[in-house]
Amino acid sequence: MNPETWGWKGIFHGFWQSACQEDGRKYIPGRIIRREYHQYDVVIPHYIDEKPMLPSACTAGLYRNLRVSGAFAFRTTGGADYPVTGDWVLLDTEEDSLRIHRVLERQSSLSRGAAGDKTEEQVLAANIDTLLLVFALDGGRNFLRTFLERALVVARSAGCGVCIVLNKADLADDETRRNALATAALAAPGSPVVAVSAKTGEGLEELSRYFSAGETLGVLGKSGVGKSALIGALNGVKGAPLGVTVVSGTHLAAAPLAGDSEAGLDGLDGSGAFEQEAAPQEGAVLESDRKGRHTTTSSRLYRLSSGLLIIDSPGIRELKLWADGDDLAASFSDIAGLADQCRFSDCSHEGEPGCAVQAALASGELDEGRYRSYLQLKREQAWLDRRLDDQALRAEKARWKQIAKFQKSLQKSRR
Repeated sequence: MNPETWGWKGIFHGFWQSACQEDGRKYIPGRIIRREYHQYDVVIPHYIDEKPMLPSACTAGLYRNLRVSGAFAFRTTGGADYPVTGDWVLLDTEEDSLRIHRVLERQSSLSRGAAGDKTEEQVLAANIDTLLLVFALDGGRNFLRTFLERALVVARSAGCGVCIVLNKADLADDETRRNALATAALAAPGSPVVAVSAKTGEGLEELSRYFSAGETLGVLGKSGVGKSALIGALNGVKGAPLGVTVVSGTHLAAAPLAGDSEAGLDGLDGSGAFEQEAAPQEGAVLESDRKGRHTTTSSRLYRLSSGLLIIDSPGIRELKLWADGDDLAASFSDIAGLADQCRFSDCSHEGEPGCAVQAALASGELDEGRYRSYLQLKREQAWLDRRLDDQALRAEKARWKQIAKFQKSLQKSRR
């Protein structure tokens, strides 16, 4: 299969050429379809139109359990620099053991704040064209407006399109459906909102019309909303194996990596067809709290029978913001528009005279719940900005301290 069927875009070609020239290597690009800690499964497509740049045409295939090179690890400054599912990476097939040497510049990056006390970025997936925000209409806390509004800010920051999917519509009455559709439409004006049922197939045809072969979809949602079931249903038949493969090629004798039992080209038979990847498993939902249990433990990219690419990720327990003020303003464009009419440019919208936001609240034009959600996210955004500023200041001081030490040692050596 050609690179476009795996989501390759023309803009990547320039990055690829530049990297080959800078490093003096004959790199070949591949796309990461699975990440498990610091081991990666990579698909290398056929680059029919790029033969002059390739060391061999028989490298196409699926390579399992690859790692980054030592030079790559040395250059990294944080976890966000490492490859993630959806990344296009560069490999040197002239090496005895394949290693990932570079990550091509990401065209979109789905990120959140990392869990714990550290203030750092955690990249969930890369090079997504559209992010599916998946919720469930089966009751409980599987559809919360506050989580939707938070997820929309994260999606804006990712730099991709957004589609809101309300799954398990077969379990909701008409009033619940109408209210959920109206709430989602208000929170994300201009974005598609579709009620579906992965179980009955309702709404799947409408949803699939928004996308085409070669596009990459990301999936974001809590455990139990039916993300894995939705992927299986979009593939055509619930529970059917997903077409992650069907690439021609021959075996490449790649030496196993230290500690790896499956490194190298995997799953090719004599005809050049891969073994089929199993469909993502569906998890159980407890009736007592309507909460799902994790069944997807790592992000994986699947290629559906329709040619659509989709990244299935583990359910989200915590979604910390990793965005800037512009992303927040874009997600709350109605409030941002009102803020432009306030008397004071630095109005906090919490009691100042001449506040257009407060006037809209008093008149009923602005929903109070949406306003409170905006304030909460705004405070979280301000806290994130302060932490990042403090980190940058400390890093700058440490850099100048190191420079001063180097200058002193240089002066001593000259005496």
